[in-house]
Amino acid sequence: MTLVAAQIFIALHPAVAAICAGAVGACIGSFLNVCIHRLPKEESVVTPASRCACGQLIPWWLNIPLFGWLALRGKARCCGASISVRYPIVELLTAVLFAVAILTLPPLKAAIAAVFLPLLIVLAGCDLDDMMVPDAPNLALVGLGLLFSILVPSLQGETGAAIEVINRLHAAGDSLIGIAVGTALVWWIRTIGTILMGQEAMGEADIILCAGVGAFCGWQGAVFCLFGGAVIGVLLKFPMVIAVFTKKETDSHVPFVPSLAIAGAIWFFRGPELVQAWHLWVTG
Repeated sequence: MTLVAAQIFIALHPAVAAICAGAVGACIGSFLNVCIHRLPKEESVVTPASRCACGQLIPWWLNIPLFGWLALRGKARCCGASISVRYPIVELLTAVLFAVAILTLPPLKAAIAAVFLPLLIVLAGCDLDDMMVPDAPNLALVGLGLLFSILVPSLQGETGAAIEVINRLHAAGDSLIGIAVGTALVWWIRTIGTILMGQEAMGEADIILCAGVGAFCGWQGAVFCLFGGAVIGVLLKFPMVIAVFTKKETDSHVPFVPSLAIAGAIWFFRGPELVQAWHLWVTG
């Protein structure tokens, strides 16, 4: 199917396209759960097959995304152990993001979203579950962002040159600048924050993640990832601030990678519109 044919099909049958994309997303979300569970433990995501915590092999029909957890009502069939709600949440989130991508993005960018968004979900899930972000998906974010920018220059908005090679070179440059800005910006903030606070202000994973978003979205995406992620982080931590004033005990640590991932996804979907809205606000 050509890109034009894909666009026509999506325009004529948006519901079918969204359902198909959502089904694929749910299946990928199921695999992402495996990655979130195993990568921080440095285990293979391929073998062995999915097993319960008690060691019992999970039948294939109970591995069907969303259905399996709902059918079991969040309890393991073999031993009755509780199954984390994270599993259906990740599957549903991935399904929704894939459906939104296919309906709102050009076909090529939607295809790239099928790589970019799952990587963000894995990184956020690992940080939430284990407070540890594996290097492999983080570094993959940087490398694939540069690769896709070269292969699909429109990812960086580079479509103006008549010669395609020039578009690819410009896109590669935009991606590299995004990597540099994301790396340098977070590194300096981390360094200054560490000096002022007397403890590590940000982790190395935050630096690589911002660089990865910059690789996919350019320098503006890297900047938004950091500062937009900071705003999102404050909003997520707000209930804990309330708890402090009401003298309720709560865990004060909030993983920052999920906030950065949310900001990166927002920019990927609506970056140009955000820039335009900002210009209108400033000039209006």
